[in-house]
Amino acid sequence: MTVSLEFGLVNAANRYLTAEPFRFQVAATGKQLKPRQVWVLQFVCPHGAGAAGPGEGAGQKLHLISALKRYLAADPNGKVTCDQDKPGPQTFFLLHQYPDGKVSFQNEQSKRYLGGAEENVTCFAQAATETEKWTLHLAVHPNVAMYNPNRKRYVRCDEKAGVLRCDRDMPWGAESVITIYYDFKLKKYGLRNGAGKLLAANGSLVSDIGPETLYSLEVNSGLVALRDDEGKYLSVREGGMKTVKMDKPGRDELFSMESSPAQVSLRSFSTNKFICCRPGADLYANAMAVGNTEIFQLLFDNATKKVCFRGYCGTYMSLGPNDCIVSNSKQDNNVWFDLQYQDQKVMLRIGDKYVSMRPNGQLLAIPKVAGKIEDFLLLLVNRPLLVLHSDAGYVGLCSDLRRLEGNCVSYVASSLSLTEEGYYNFQIGSKYWALEKDGQIAITNDRPTNFTIQFASSNCLIIRAGNRFLVAEQGGRLIAGASDASGATLFHY
Repeated sequence: MTVSLEFGLVNAANRYLTAEPFRFQVAATGKQLKPRQVWVLQFVCPHGAGAAGPGEGAGQKLHLISALKRYLAADPNGKVTCDQDKPGPQTFFLLHQYPDGKVSFQNEQSKRYLGGAEENVTCFAQAATETEKWTLHLAVHPNVAMYNPNRKRYVRCDEKAGVLRCDRDMPWGAESVITIYYDFKLKKYGLRNGAGKLLAANGSLVSDIGPETLYSLEVNSGLVALRDDEGKYLSVREGGMKTVKMDKPGRDELFSMESSPAQVSLRSFSTNKFICCRPGADLYANAMAVGNTEIFQLLFDNATKKVCFRGYCGTYMSLGPNDCIVSNSKQDNNVWFDLQYQDQKVMLRIGDKYVSMRPNGQLLAIPKVAGKIEDFLLLLVNRPLLVLHSDAGYVGLCSDLRRLEGNCVSYVASSLSLTEEGYYNFQIGSKYWALEKDGQIAITNDRPTNFTIQFASSNCLIIRAGNRFLVAEQGGRLIAGASDASGATLFHY
């Protein structure tokens, strides 16, 4: 059994272990977490084995796999290579964890520790000093779904009680999205809800970052645990999430951090009513508000760029008999639609037909020449905090705090709101995004500016500002610089 997690590995000099394409060399030179600094920790022990707490035991057996899909290896003389495309005797390492949250990697065959700086990365030290200790920087998009395998439940925010609970069968809606905060100075993590509040050790949700909201991360065979300054672990064993005292994490303290796919609602542009999906029934756009049955998970076929809409009960929006749009339990050819954007509106095409609507709200597919094609608004409902990341880096604040840049090491989260016409407004604190005359994005407006979101793949979107699309330049500028969607930057969200 193998389980994997992706991390950046940061050494004592605050540099990331980097996989170089040239001769598959390894160096500790990366200044920020980019694709070549991401390593897969592939655990080769079954869950629960090698789960020693900080400073204990024999460690967890794993492979380190680079972004180039090569295995890190160390020979008996301490030479480190990363050119093997298959595991071998020299690619097995033991992960040891320490009370300060750092880890070390001991080669199982040579018993020596991985360490070094700059171009001199070796595996020769007989003991783990600070030079051989690494900090794990979790390499996932900050918007995640947290899952506890023991309870088989997902974490959600209970807004009324002001706590996080682990009681959802599936991560559905905005309340099931957790945003990970990473403190680069302290190398610790925090958990934010959709309102931007952080989970404190006592289980409350607070506005400000402080020692009580920051946790060291530990790994356990592909799962993670979060430990506070007092050595207590975040747990779900007492209803709401809070820290409990124990020597090492048990099953109620271990979580997987899963990607959080887009969930949307579909609103008729002409009637302002939402499509409702119930098992075994025809689909109608007759709901006045959004509940669980009006939310769809948006799934892409990245090859064809077609999408399907999966409802709360696991059924799909589908073309049915007599060209009616129905709820279908199977993911067959009849569930895949093309999205055709017209500014903020979208038409749904399936084959040579388009989704339209009868006066009573019933959905059906008609040829384009047969009558009025219905325009819909495709509304993103599970991103109360939007975090944008591209190949250039995160969208964050410029040093003057007035403009946004697209190549930042850390993100700034934007709150989303929607206009009646279906445009998005982005807000940071009390200020809104604004499109300046030179095309750059500022956050100086007291009044909202309208933007449009278009979904481009399973985990990427593009943003339209006026008649142009946003581009995150490698040099840092975030600018409305593309005349069409093909030139827009793909933002992971």
